[in-house]
Order: sequence, then C-alpha cells, then structure tokens
Amino acid sequence: MKFPLILLSALTALTWAGCAPHPADDGHDHDHGAESHGHAAETAGKEHIDEPGVIALGDEQAAALGLTYETAATGPFASVIRTGGAIEAAPGDRSTVTATTSGIVGFGGRRLTEGTHVVQGSPLLVLGSSGMVGDNYPQQLADARAELAKAEADYARAETLSGNKVVSGADLEAAELAVDVARRKVAVLSENATKGGKNIVAPIGGYVTSLLVGEGDYVAAGQPLATISANRNLVLRADVPQRCLSEVAEVRTANFTMPYDGKSYDLMELGGRLIGSGRAVAAGSPTLPVRFEFDNRVGLTPGSVVEVFLKGAVREGVLTVPLSALTEEQGAHYLYVRLSPGHYRKVPVRLGSSDGVRVEVLAGLAPGEVVVTEGAYYVRLAGMSTAIPHGHSH
Repeated sequence: MKFPLILLSALTALTWAGCAPHPADDGHDHDHGAESHGHAAETAGKEHIDEPGVIALGDEQAAALGLTYETAATGPFASVIRTGGAIEAAPGDRSTVTATTSGIVGFGGRRLTEGTHVVQGSPLLVLGSSGMVGDNYPQQLADARAELAKAEADYARAETLSGNKVVSGADLEAAELAVDVARRKVAVLSENATKGGKNIVAPIGGYVTSLLVGEGDYVAAGQPLATISANRNLVLRADVPQRCLSEVAEVRTANFTMPYDGKSYDLMELGGRLIGSGRAVAAGSPTLPVRFEFDNRVGLTPGSVVEVFLKGAVREGVLTVPLSALTEEQGAHYLYVRLSPGHYRKVPVRLGSSDGVRVEVLAGLAPGEVVVTEGAYYVRLAGMSTAIPHGHSH
C-alpha cells in the first residue's frame, strides 16, 4: 500500500522518536538528578503518554497531515428518512427544441452532442430542403416574396384607381389586407433562413441534455429535435417508501449524497425549498415522490441518482459528530479522541441516525471530548506504526 510522502515522513519520525536512545546514553557519566528534572518537564502536560492504547502524534505532524478537531456537544438534530432519489431539471429551466419546418438535419460543421454548451439565440442545427419536391423551404420563401410583390403592386394600382372612383373603398381595404398577410408570411419564413434551408436556434442558453436526431435524418415540422437545460435551478426528487408516508408531513428540507464521490450537500445551504409531494402513491409504484427546488451553485448535473436524507422533526440535546470523523473496522465504528496535545485514543462508538452530514452518537463519546474530524485515518496509521513501548533504557 502506498502512503503520501508526508505521511511516511511523519510515521518515520514517530518510529525514530520511540526507538532513538537518550542523548546521554553515550557511555559517559551524567547527572541523573538533572535527568530526572528533565523527565518531569518532558511529561508536563502529557500525563496520558504511558496509558495503554494511547497514540502519539506530534502537533506539528498533525498539522502537516491536515488534522482538524471538534469539541463534542449536544444540540438540535432532525429526525431523518433515508431513501433514494434523483436530480432533475427544474420546471422552466428546460426547453425542447422543435422543428419549425420539415427538412433534412445538418449540424453545419458543428460538433453537437449531449453535453454541448449552447448560447441562447445561436444556431443549433440546420434543416435543409433545397431540391426537395415537397416541403421545399427555399422555394416556399421565394413564393412568399413573389406573393408580397404582387400584393403590393395590386394595392398600388387599387389606390390609384380609387381616386377616380373606379375601385371601391372595400376593394382598396382588401388589397391593403392582402399586403399585410403577405408581409407577415415573408417575415415568418425569413426568420433564421439560410441558404438551402433554415437555422434552428437555441431557445435558451445551457447544455444539450438529449439529442433526438442525427445528421442526415429527415424530420417533419413540429418534431422534437433536442432538449436544453439551463442548469441554473435543479429539483431533488426523493422517493419515500410507503412505510414512511406518515412522517412525510413533517419533512421540510433534506441533505443528499452523490454516489460517485460521496460528497454531501445541505439543501438549506443551496437555497432549497420544498415545492411539493404527491398525495397518493401512483399505481404500481412503491414510493411517494417529494420534490425540492434548489440553486445549482455547485455544478450538479440533472439525471444523477443520489442518496437522500429527508429531515423532519427536530430533537434537542442530541450528541452528533461529522461523518468524516468515523473510521470503520469489521463493521464496528470508531472515533479518535484527542486526550492532550500530541496524544489520542481510539474509542468504539454506537451510532444512531444520520442526516448525510452528521451522525448521532448513542454511546462511547461524552460531551466536552475533543474529536478528530478530518484526518482520523492518519491517526489510525500512526497507532499501527508506533506500537513500540515508550520510555528509555538505561
């Protein structure tokens, strides 16, 4: 097993500290009275060093290894429903791109895949129909422009003749209406028109979450082409088992843990808010969905499956520690308590509920004890490598 270089250096230093001879053990006479006084000073504040099971790890070494501590204390802790769930795109934060005309899909030389970042209003793909007998978009645009030119000419002639009372007022109004209709048709067909087809632009900025067509596919007007998610807001969906339905009414917030890196997030810190829960279990489903919307400040991706810790009624006077403080050996859990500067003890604990960030300690730890919260693994290794009796040989 390979350990970080700084850890090997620290453990080597510990081993030499336990095995090195006393500086006075050099074969020369020395004053044992002075030595006794020195030993008294050396052990001042280190009354735990000779107790069995005590692990020695100097403060400088502990700081280099990144150890952090917390004084155990009781406080409020929410009851928890532990379940599974998923991250979803928030309503209004996702848009489906739809074909506005029929044609053959082209990416215009762009590399368009799921996950591609797009800017609102920028060309996403092209629907080409030049040369097609039916649904020929360039031909439709040319015909519309011809119709507009004819309508404008008819209106001009009608306007001239109306002055001589040859054309009635009703006919003039009809000619003017024909011009307006032709102009609107040209405007619609001209929007995002390109040579040989029409550009389909991104309706919102964000990331392509699904691409439903490939280059060269033929699509009809109204057919979905892709889905874009702005990824600004997300929804946490928790699937609550039926046995916990009576507790759902008390749920107000949640924590969730990502499976790929084990990192946990607190919805309260992400501006999370409860947006609803189902009132009945869907047919054929064993769970009830509970949803929270939150700000995506940490770059999460919709579609991720997560472990959810729904937080309900709050209990007072609960002793908890961060999950990072725990170590596990053969199914048993342990904490490392700092007895005094440079000295630690491994203590077995019995655990209760966890909210994904902290865990309840039912036995093995008392309020006021100082617990290693980050770096407990290094203390464990130090205990394994320094199982050498302390003291001096004379």
